[in-house]
Amino acid sequence: MLPIDYLRSYSGKNVFIKLKDGSEYLGKLKIIDPSMNIVLSEAKEVTDTNKVLAILGDIFIRGSNLLFISIEPDKVTFFEPEQPKQPETLQGQNAPTDDE
Repeated sequence: MLPIDYLRSYSGKNVFIKLKDGSEYLGKLKIIDPSMNIVLSEAKEVTDTNKVLAILGDIFIRGSNLLFISIEPDKVTFFEPEQPKQPETLQGQNAPTDDE
């Protein structure tokens, strides 16, 4: 089975979609074409904590904007991005000393 056929088998079911610009949508998969263009019905724009920003109804999403699709949106885990690590202090024989 091709991936597009697999996704089409979820027509009428809820999906979670994240776009390359970071926006996220929940809705029922209505149409998906070979270019991965998608129509969602009962669509909602949500935040990364699953808070609803807007209730949109039917929307069209251009396939080239897709980052990923989850066919089981209730299993999508939202988590905070990792904080950058602080640089470690230099230790050992190459570390500068207070004498320098």
